[in-house]
Amino acid sequence: MNKKLLKLKIAEILLGIGIVTIVFGAIWLAVQFRFAPEPPSSPLSLDTSAATVLSEPLAIPAFTMTDHHDRPFTEKSLHGQWTFLFFGYTYCPDICPTTLTLLNEVDKLLLEKNILPHPKFIFISVDPNRDTTKQLADYVSYFNPAFLGVTGSEAELQKLTRPLGIAYWRDPKSQSNENYLVDHSSSILLVEPEGQLRALISPPHEAEAIANDYKKIVDVVGRASVEKHLGW
Repeated sequence: MNKKLLKLKIAEILLGIGIVTIVFGAIWLAVQFRFAPEPPSSPLSLDTSAATVLSEPLAIPAFTMTDHHDRPFTEKSLHGQWTFLFFGYTYCPDICPTTLTLLNEVDKLLLEKNILPHPKFIFISVDPNRDTTKQLADYVSYFNPAFLGVTGSEAELQKLTRPLGIAYWRDPKSQSNENYLVDHSSSILLVEPEGQLRALISPPHEAEAIANDYKKIVDVVGRASVEKHLGW
């Protein structure tokens, strides 16, 4: 094959790779938008800089998973306290360690400023094949010993993620390689004590902004809840 034909062949291959990349990118974006919760039609009167607050909270679906202490973890585990949820996996090279480091900073800020009630921080794996409870225990405790890791079957994971707009994708072909990557949403979710999704925090994330928004949300939503129960 002469050099001219070889160059043409290489150009065709590169073009094909580019098209495939665009197609997969479009599919990924489509999945993100397909399962994303509807934006609030009438947002609460909150001047938040990081969080999008839902005017009507979104119910968390029923699911059954396991935390890193080998205890059952269900939708009922999200009742009774405010909770930050983040979905990722322990082999993640960038987004997950960066976000967990940031959430550790948020935790410290809330404690330093004595912002109450203090929330829980939950890391839910989107890679149940590799993320055992022991693996999660070692991983999340590295960032903060109070953080909790959760894993479960693929079926239970999808019960939780799909209604909440959490997209993730594992290439079936790549899973034959132990070091495969998982594409996943990088938003942080805030769940209220009634066990319902109340706010979405999209990247880029900033610890001070998240801590300040948390205080505003807790103050306003908490006051609204009291007024509702009192019939005001």
